[in-house]
Parts: sequence; structure tokens; C-alpha cells
Amino acid sequence: MIMKKILLIASLIILFSCKKEEQVSETKPLSTDSILLANDSLAASLEPLNQIKLETFGFPAEVSGCSCYFSKNKQDFQDEKYVYIDDYGNSAFLKIDGKMAKIKMEEGDFDPDNFNKVIKNEDFTISIQGKKVNELEEVMMFEGTMTVENKNGEKTITPIYGECGC
Repeated sequence: MIMKKILLIASLIILFSCKKEEQVSETKPLSTDSILLANDSLAASLEPLNQIKLETFGFPAEVSGCSCYFSKNKQDFQDEKYVYIDDYGNSAFLKIDGKMAKIKMEEGDFDPDNFNKVIKNEDFTISIQGKKVNELEEVMMFEGTMTVENKNGEKTITPIYGECGC
């Protein structure tokens, strides 16, 4: 009698163990598919935000002395691949859709303590927001975001990393 109870309990344990494994194996592909679907949805929702193609470029010959120059990340900054350069008051430079854009600035557009800068011309509005992350003598390092919007309302938002100084 005890032996039958033990066999019955063991059988039930095995039976429920097998069912539990089946449920786990059925759930696993579903969650993977859900993650892939969520990633695809996220990527699709971000595409409209990045409608303007920003390209990297080197220092323009016209910029010397005091300037601000930003890359999309620290590695690009170290590799001197910039998405934005200005000369502290006269002109800002970007490479948009394969063409260099030079945008006139007004002196005094730069405030290192509250790093918000908006530059406009008839084709583009560039908004930069950042925070100072380091300061060495006459050079300040910044991290933030840059938004480039054209007159049609298309825009691109990119992270930026770089410095301003003399």
C-alpha cells in the first residue's frame, strides 16, 4: 500500500514536471518574438525623428583659435569626426545630406554655465543643449544633444560630445 502511494506521488510529480517544462518551452519563443517585435517597433518609431542625414567632417580651414566642436560620441571625437564646429561667434558648420552648411552666428551665443545654443538661418534651426562634464584651463568638455530641423519640419536629434575652448 505504501509502495502504491509512493508510485502515485512520483508519477504525479513527473507528470506535473513535464507539463511545466512544456509551458516554459512554449513561452520562450513567444517572448523572443515579442522582444524582436518590440525592437522593430521602436526602430520604426525612431526613423521619422532622424530624417536629416548628418555626416562627419574635419576642421574647416576658416576655423582657427577659439571654437566649439562636437562629435556623436567620445570615440568619434578622438578620431576627429565632427558633426558640428563653430568659431565662437561668426559661423557654425555642419555637413547635412552630403553638403557643408555654414550658418551665421551672433556673437555671444555661447554661455558655458547654461549650455543652450540656438542658431538659425533660412534653411535650418540648430538647437544644442548640454552640460559641462570637465574643465581644463581654457577648454571645457560637454555632453548633450543637438537637434537639426529644416524648413519643412524634418528633424534629426543626435547625442553630442566635444569641447569648447581656445
